[in-house]
Amino acid sequence: MNAQASGWLKQRLISPLAFRLSASGKAEDQQPAFSVAEALKAPNNLLIIPDGRPGGLFLGASQFWAIRHRYPDASISLLVRTQKEYIAREIPFVDEVISYDDFLIPVGKKLREVIRRLREHEFDIAFCFSGEENLCPAYLCYKSGAQFRIGFHRDDFPIFNIRIIPRPGTCYEPELLSLIPETLIPQVKERVSWSVSEGGAKKIRDRFLVGRSADEQFVGLDISSARHRPSFKQIQNLAQLIIALPNTRALVFFDYDERKNANRIREELGQKVLLFQTDDLPKIVALLEACHQLITCNTDLFHLAVSMGLPITGIFSEGEKARWAPANHGDLTILTCESFQGWGPGKIRDLIQSRLSATASKSTPDESG
Repeated sequence: MNAQASGWLKQRLISPLAFRLSASGKAEDQQPAFSVAEALKAPNNLLIIPDGRPGGLFLGASQFWAIRHRYPDASISLLVRTQKEYIAREIPFVDEVISYDDFLIPVGKKLREVIRRLREHEFDIAFCFSGEENLCPAYLCYKSGAQFRIGFHRDDFPIFNIRIIPRPGTCYEPELLSLIPETLIPQVKERVSWSVSEGGAKKIRDRFLVGRSADEQFVGLDISSARHRPSFKQIQNLAQLIIALPNTRALVFFDYDERKNANRIREELGQKVLLFQTDDLPKIVALLEACHQLITCNTDLFHLAVSMGLPITGIFSEGEKARWAPANHGDLTILTCESFQGWGPGKIRDLIQSRLSATASKSTPDESG
């Protein structure tokens, strides 16, 4: 069974069935009537559940800030997948981070413990920014016990008591989040920026970019888990082409699941490849700032780099572009996985060199001034 078919099966059959079986006839899920006006007036405890897919925390951060602005005296908890906890803990306007592991069927001791922790907070309002692709965030929103549950419409089971109906068709993900009524979250045009102090960033780069010279180039290559991406052989060829450029090293970023592939690249290509696991956000931000270019698929690192305004080459499937790639980023090139499959080494090398040259020409005025 291919990934697309199994995803459809999970979304349309397994998840709704699991939800109905787990919720059927349970008194704990029956809530008395309550006043919406009172719930919105001065809530004490709020729960935010971001989209668990790549970029969910970075794309949703402005909405989290708007919630803090709307409810300045409330205690805000952020519920995230365990793999994204290192990002969530760096968000300053959140009071607590609660983590969970993905599940197919909602059973097990760890899941019960997460639900117990959620219910202890007696949440007044829960905001769930997850789409329909994954049961876990929506299910935990439902089981949190929050009186007022806000999320995107699902026609398979009634998780939310305020449902937001997306526009027909596909739109960029932040535009989807902007559909939440202003009575609940004030709309903000500003985006949350991610940065490290100048002194802190210098210490990080001095520690990890040993032997760095003034005219050296760094190209970031993100091999973190992604639903659509080139083969390992193509990724390895990319790294080899990067380090073959004069005075250039490759910074290979990877998540826990891809650690073996990262080590294989380092073993085969040697010291010009530097490895960095994405488990420390300040470190990753400081290292990305040193990169003249980032090559990545639809990962958390892609969305972090977009929010930082960095030069990016993204490799996406044709179906991912409209929803996950911004149209107004000034230094972003998107290649499709489908077209990239047919590229030879020469064409890839020319792309990398042209992107580095474009970045260098943009930075020259600042350096001379």
